[in-house]
Amino acid sequence: MKHYKVGVYVRLSKEDSRTAESVSIENQKLMLTKHVIEKGWELQEIYQDDGFSGTNQNRPAFQRMIADVKSGYINTILIKDLSRLGRNYLEVGNLAEVFLPEHGCELISLNEKLDEMMVFRNWFNEQHSKTTSIKVRAGRRISAQNGKYLGAYAPYGYIKDPKDRHKLIIDQNTAPVVQMIFQMRASGMGFRSIAVKLNQDGIIPPREYYYQSKNAKNPTKTRQMWGETTVKDIMKNEAYIGHLVAGKLESQSYKHQKLVKKDRNQWIRVENTHEPIISQELWARVQSYTDRKFRPRRLKDGDANLFAGLLFCADCGFRLRGNVERRTRKDGSKYRKVSYMCSTYANNGKGACTIHSITEEALIELVLTHIKSRLAEHNQPCIVEAVIAAKNADTLSFERVYKSELAAHMKQIDKLDVLIENLYEDKVASLVPDSMFKRQVQKYENELAKRMQSVKILEERIRSSKPANISTEQINNYAKIDCQDLSAEILLLLIDKIIISDVKQSFGQRISDIKIVYN
Repeated sequence: MKHYKVGVYVRLSKEDSRTAESVSIENQKLMLTKHVIEKGWELQEIYQDDGFSGTNQNRPAFQRMIADVKSGYINTILIKDLSRLGRNYLEVGNLAEVFLPEHGCELISLNEKLDEMMVFRNWFNEQHSKTTSIKVRAGRRISAQNGKYLGAYAPYGYIKDPKDRHKLIIDQNTAPVVQMIFQMRASGMGFRSIAVKLNQDGIIPPREYYYQSKNAKNPTKTRQMWGETTVKDIMKNEAYIGHLVAGKLESQSYKHQKLVKKDRNQWIRVENTHEPIISQELWARVQSYTDRKFRPRRLKDGDANLFAGLLFCADCGFRLRGNVERRTRKDGSKYRKVSYMCSTYANNGKGACTIHSITEEALIELVLTHIKSRLAEHNQPCIVEAVIAAKNADTLSFERVYKSELAAHMKQIDKLDVLIENLYEDKVASLVPDSMFKRQVQKYENELAKRMQSVKILEERIRSSKPANISTEQINNYAKIDCQDLSAEILLLLIDKIIISDVKQSFGQRISDIKIVYN
């Protein structure tokens, strides 16, 4: 006589939760365990998958049950109906007719007779999943086309409108951080440098900020630091100029939940759905750096490469790369010479291209002369005033960020003070064991020390970020734009690219054509 070692399997998907109460997890468990007791069988375990689609075979409890079948821990599976087991008729059929019999395990359905009609019921179950998937996709597509935000989380810098969860409104605490990130990129900083700066300033990263705003603990294990990937994602998100883009990713089918990238022409893009954080001008400037794959580089001696990403070979079209030559002269003085050459020539030799060499000193002189001549053609005082206004605007934006972050840290410090005080009260009342008390106090005090350090840094940055009063002398200095003022920021702001022709000999002189393309 068979000794029934039963594993009860129950499942509830999101779609099921909208239907009759009879399919609820608790009702399934109640009727199945009652049946086990009535039959006098031995209940080994209840396997429960809550919120998982029947088309997904990678359900944790389901996979654990399969492992227990293989080990012989259970020899009978009891279900309410076949749709609980899955909605892919091929996989369910293979499981019921091949896998389970091979391992000596019996499948019993409480509401269905497992006979030759089983394959048809499996097929109808799968068609139900397919139809539901089509309806859900169509509904989401229509909502996206109507400009409704469908993401689980609002982009950093925004929150969901309490009155309409499909609409974004600006988060006044984090929007200044987004503005600062774009401004840093526009000034020529790389993604990694921006992340380092944000971490140094004690700015709370997006995921951690989200959970802190909800007064909840972050369930994922993260380093609570900004990274260059996070910065890149912010740079690419059109939500910051008021547009919504949906449908970038989509599952392969209702059977396969793996997300795949869709072609850009298949994206759903709706403009002006909410208030922007970034101006179109700033967005366009930052995107231009991405389009031309601008990456700030340093020379071999660690100094900044002033013309990085701007120099191109007139013949092969590839970039020029920087080279630095350093040595100590016999008299002890230092010699340093920076030059640029065609990267194709440097990598593949003269058979691929010619050298197209030019020194940084010559380039600075040429570019400065040309910029000054261009400024002379236009209303220079207006340009200078605009530069000064932009610098002060940046300063004010940074100050808003620092104040916002300072307020967030102070809020958490107050919360930690209350937690520590409550912990001491529980200790005095003997409600907390001594070992647990020491661990928790240490944990809270460590976090408190970190936040106090961040507060100190932010207060110092606020003090030093006041807009400067620009004197007449300083305005004149801006107008002159001497060598010290030729920074990567000015070059990126004014110039799109510089095209270098190879050197030619003419009447005993070395001549090279230089073409400057302005933004």
